[in-house]
Amino acid sequence: MALFATSLELLVRRKILLSITLGVVAGVVMFAQGQTAPETGMDSFLKMVPLGAESKGAVIPSFDETGRRTSLITADVIRRIGDERLYAEKLVVEMFSPVPGKDVRLDLKTAFYHMAGGILRSTERSRVSRADFQIEGDSLVFDTTTNQGRMTGNIHMVIFDTASFSGEGKLPSESKPDK
Repeated sequence: MALFATSLELLVRRKILLSITLGVVAGVVMFAQGQTAPETGMDSFLKMVPLGAESKGAVIPSFDETGRRTSLITADVIRRIGDERLYAEKLVVEMFSPVPGKDVRLDLKTAFYHMAGGILRSTERSRVSRADFQIEGDSLVFDTTTNQGRMTGNIHMVIFDTASFSGEGKLPSESKPDK
């Protein structure tokens, strides 16, 4: 039996797709939320590494003014390749949100970080994940100064919980009957 979609159903699907896309963008923007852009952990680390030096098994945590950990950057290899540039292999950036379930993780096979512009860039397959979604693309560019990112090329997205994007679902604590 063939299924036919009405124009109203197509409009509803487009609205859902738009809200999902906006939710993903908001999740990626949340990636650097809570950090001051001019002096991130990566910037501090870069200033200490001599030009051409390589650091294996690097771990760079960041904390806010209250001592709460806001991010953790790990990499198999980090190499300073210029006065303002850094190269990393198997880079993992974890951003911790004060809101449970809103932590964001970036997995990059290789990446370049430009300290002066605050731009993190990968031209290989990259993944951004959160408890409610996972998105992969062929390249990623993230501006740490504006907290905006862009993923391009052969994008694949899996949404585990559409209620968090559409705002239509109730949170588990709200769904319990009142007595």
